[in-house]
Amino acid sequence: MTQSQPQPIRVLGIDPGSRRLGWAMVQCGRPPQRLDSGVLTAKASKPVAQRLGILLGELERLLAAHDPDVLAIEQAFVYKNPKTALVIGQARGIPLALCAARDMQIYEYQPSVIKQTVVGSGRATKEQMRRMVQLQFELSTLPLEDEADALAVALTYAIGAARPVASKDEMTDSRSYYLAVTEAAKRRGGKRR
Repeated sequence: MTQSQPQPIRVLGIDPGSRRLGWAMVQCGRPPQRLDSGVLTAKASKPVAQRLGILLGELERLLAAHDPDVLAIEQAFVYKNPKTALVIGQARGIPLALCAARDMQIYEYQPSVIKQTVVGSGRATKEQMRRMVQLQFELSTLPLEDEADALAVALTYAIGAARPVASKDEMTDSRSYYLAVTEAAKRRGGKRR
């Protein structure tokens, strides 16, 4: 009797928003592989409830098409504007509820942990994040900001081996691995496979 190989974990990375919601499907492995990614949009002129309904329908379609195992999502952080915090909280609730209803494992990451894992600095800029994501996944063009953030949160799960908060030593190990991967991508000219 032959034992089948376990299937690699497929992680859905989400950068929540009520007008633009970044998403990424990444297959865990060494190196992690980008399967698909993009940005879901809802017109700002629509009321918040309608925008959330549009995003709900699109996320349901993505979940059905890609059947991920895990959700990796950016944790909410403190906003200066309470209205913005409320709307982002509502937008985060959509993927959290949909994935919980599918009995998926859910991991939330602080923005500084994502930046530390992907770039090596918890204070990395958006541009640094986009460039490192482009190198890691050998993308021919720089990804959109929301798409790059979703790829980064999925990559954080994939590199961190499912640990929502990694120790400083683990971050150093992840960073060493990541530098080796990005250096190899540079030698190949940063092209997609």
